[in-house]
Amino acid sequence: MEDKNSRILVIRFSSLGDLILLLPFLVTLRNGFRGGEISFATKERYRELFEQNRDIDRLYLLRQGGPHELLRLYTALRHNRFDIIIDAHNVIRSNVLFHLLRAPSKLQISKDQAKKLLLIRGKHNLFGSGPSQLERYLEMAGRLGIKPVDTDRLLDLPEAVLRKAETALRLPCLAGKNLVAVAPGARWETKRWPESHFARLISSLSRTGFAPVLIGGKEDIELNRRIAADSAVAPPNLTGELSILETAAVLGRCRILVTNDSAPLHLSESVGTPVVAFFGPTVKEFGYYPRLKNSVAVEIDLPCRPCSRNGARPCPIGTKECLAAIRPEQVSGIVEDIVRGGVPAEHRAGPER
Repeated sequence: MEDKNSRILVIRFSSLGDLILLLPFLVTLRNGFRGGEISFATKERYRELFEQNRDIDRLYLLRQGGPHELLRLYTALRHNRFDIIIDAHNVIRSNVLFHLLRAPSKLQISKDQAKKLLLIRGKHNLFGSGPSQLERYLEMAGRLGIKPVDTDRLLDLPEAVLRKAETALRLPCLAGKNLVAVAPGARWETKRWPESHFARLISSLSRTGFAPVLIGGKEDIELNRRIAADSAVAPPNLTGELSILETAAVLGRCRILVTNDSAPLHLSESVGTPVVAFFGPTVKEFGYYPRLKNSVAVEIDLPCRPCSRNGARPCPIGTKECLAAIRPEQVSGIVEDIVRGGVPAEHRAGPER
């Protein structure tokens, strides 16, 4: 067991979903090192997620830019006498800091890249039942001699953020209805359920008494505009209007989120809202499956899955069948079942008819 008063640096630059899953690890660190000081290094674009986090004492930010920005961050960190340095990212930039900075104790997250490659290229599964990405983080706590605690703690949402969400959802068309958040975006196109399917789902949910609400970042504005225009009943569209925490607050007021395998999945679960999440090029073994008991992962068994570690590669057969064959009507039924309190933890979809 390390000294309870240790000075600790945790490094994780991106992405949003990974950073959300890292939160229980920070809770665990704080519980294990109550007299210590915890510093955290991440990208400036994620400042909002951590600047009021009570488990972090000092926040160090990597701005946009080339190697000179990494050098600036290194210069800001190098004079600290850290006792423990934790690389929770294990990529080139985090490795540079990890190896240049000095500390008596150092550890890095295991990414199981060889197992992932073997599953993608050879379809040989050496993962068994895990671990999830959250479990990979918490495994590092075990290496420090501390036990995981409070892994389901919600995001801390300031009152101003909660008021912004309430205002955004104060629309006559939403009054008295079950709110369903819909997040069609994903960084990689290969991971996105088809636009036409999202439009059909929104139309179906609207006819059955639900109130769909589109969410997403600024990069999703045009995508979600097209989907809203193609829906029989254009839903309220909050895309690009909310910050990360404001989006979380909106999700906290919804009964469920329908999403791809992307950051909104983890943001929604962090505030206790279950999800229906589409998994196509990626699979459970990669560690990003939903974890709430009422959440559902929808996927189709195909011999070509998985085809990519993160969805960055185009569909190898050019059809995106793994997502296109998931029927909107089936998803609408799953949403209804979850709201009523049913549905198992995962769901195998049938082909599109």
